[in-house]
Amino acid sequence: MTPARLSAAPMTKWTLDTLRALDLKYAKEGVHMHQRPFRAATEILGSAFSMGVGGNPEVQKIMSAYRAMMPEVDDSWPGVGIGLAAVVDQVRKVTVPVVFGQQTLEPWSVSGFPSKEAWWSWCREDERMAAGTAFAFADLLDLTYGLDDIRGGNGADLELWKMATSNLADAANNLPTTFSVDSVLQPICLVAELSIKAALVRNGAGPNSFGKKGAEGHDLVKLSSRLAAETPHRDDLLIAQIVARMPHYVGSRYKPAGLTRLDVVRLALGVQFIAASTVRRFSNRDFAAPMATGDWPAPRPPLFDS
Repeated sequence: MTPARLSAAPMTKWTLDTLRALDLKYAKEGVHMHQRPFRAATEILGSAFSMGVGGNPEVQKIMSAYRAMMPEVDDSWPGVGIGLAAVVDQVRKVTVPVVFGQQTLEPWSVSGFPSKEAWWSWCREDERMAAGTAFAFADLLDLTYGLDDIRGGNGADLELWKMATSNLADAANNLPTTFSVDSVLQPICLVAELSIKAALVRNGAGPNSFGKKGAEGHDLVKLSSRLAAETPHRDDLLIAQIVARMPHYVGSRYKPAGLTRLDVVRLALGVQFIAASTVRRFSNRDFAAPMATGDWPAPRPPLFDS
């Protein structure tokens, strides 16, 4: 791999302060986080930069130090998806890695467990709860890799999906430890709204066809009904059940919605499902479909008590 530009004046020594200064510069230049460790190595070493067998070992030292300073660089690769899995109201952030070649991804390993046994224990040794985490994982895979399949432009649909996944990441980052679940409702509502709008735009709707700032643009019941009518899918019935339980987006800004932590966790899993379903309609990814029939984990456990 050849860097696009080598520093004209390479640095012979570097410290953590060197990396901090470079990171500030890269942030101002708009360099994506995942690109920064490599960029720093090329800039610090200049013509001494070399990777691979027999390469400069300082390259890996710089890149490792950058990752230690800023762990987010490993969570920001294109195609990486951040979502959640839950058992009752215990939530774990799940990060889908970039996969090269033929690799098998297991829910327990991607969820950060050291072994399948540890995951099974977290699932309270309950097959239904374990099935719920497996389907949450499948939804996140369909969302993440499905978006990778349909990327290739800067259309309004992709921008809407990008904002939806950003809000899903916010919910996944906050829910495991947050005390006030009301603060997570806004990003949860936005995941559903933005992903449904993205699918409608992808299907040909005008980006401005959802009304101005007001109730119409945030009406998830109307939006989901329109989605089912214009791009029908097997998931539509469950989507309708989820949006029927969603709090009013505008109203939830100004007063508590009166939901328990368990309610909010279920809604978060629900909007992750909605986002995945909107992408399934246009991509070739559908990890959830074969899981929904046959032996465990089928059938998909209900999100809500009847």
